[in-house]
Amino acid sequence: MCYFNIHRPFYYCLVILWATASSGCATNPDPHQGGFINGLAGLGGGVYQNRVDTRTAQYHNELQTGDQLKSEVAALEIERAQLNSSLEQAQQRLAQLEQRIAQEQAALANQRRQQQAAVAAAAAQARQARLAQAQAQVVRTKRQLTTLRPRIPTATAPTVATLKQQSQALQQELNAIDELVGVIAG
Repeated sequence: MCYFNIHRPFYYCLVILWATASSGCATNPDPHQGGFINGLAGLGGGVYQNRVDTRTAQYHNELQTGDQLKSEVAALEIERAQLNSSLEQAQQRLAQLEQRIAQEQAALANQRRQQQAAVAAAAAQARQARLAQAQAQVVRTKRQLTTLRPRIPTATAPTVATLKQQSQALQQELNAIDELVGVIAG
């Protein structure tokens, strides 16, 4: 015991020297592949803590990216719903316009029966031609509407923008039909 007490500083120096020398032998910062020496070097040099900090930062970045993607998906769903609503309104307007056209055609047929003058017949023919034009536009617009609706559920962000433009063009077409029927109705 006395021998150990006298040489205790020597043993401490020897242990420190051995740990320092063996840390130079550490070849792998991965705690799964290291060994005892690599473990001591990793713990002593802060390599393991740096590795944990890096992985934690990566994890938080991935969580933030996931949240960002979720918000983008939610925004896309909202745009899809708005587009669906817009197309539904267009379809309702289209049905109303078809009904107005049918009413005007019935009124025109009745007017034709009642009028005998050549001028009135020519005006009625012009109205009939405009009604036929309006009916053709309704058919074309209805075809466009039926091609847009199935594309909405699978639309991506760029496709939604294109579909919005097509929906706006459809609204303009409906306005033109409405105006044409309004002119015919007088």
